[in-house]
Amino acid sequence: MDEIRIDRLTLQLSGISESEGRRLAMRITEGLAAAAIPGDVAAAQGAIRVDLSAGSVDTLPERIVAEVLRQLRRSP
Repeated sequence: MDEIRIDRLTLQLSGISESEGRRLAMRITEGLAAAAIPGDVAAAQGAIRVDLSAGSVDTLPERIVAEVLRQLRRSP
C-alpha cells in the first residue's frame, strides 16, 4: 500500500493540555507516516480503536502507532 488515509484521529485523554494533545497527535501521525505499512492490508479498513492502559505520555505515541500497525496486520 502506497498510502494510508486517516479521516479522523480522536484522542480521549485526561491530565494534559490542548497543546500537549496536539503535539501528541502530531507525533502519532509522524510515526504512522514513517512506519512500514504492510502492502497487503485491506484498503477499506474502517475504524480502528486503540485502548491503552495508563502509562507515560512520552511513550504514548509509539504505543498507539504499534497498536494501529498490529491491527492493520491482522486485518483480513
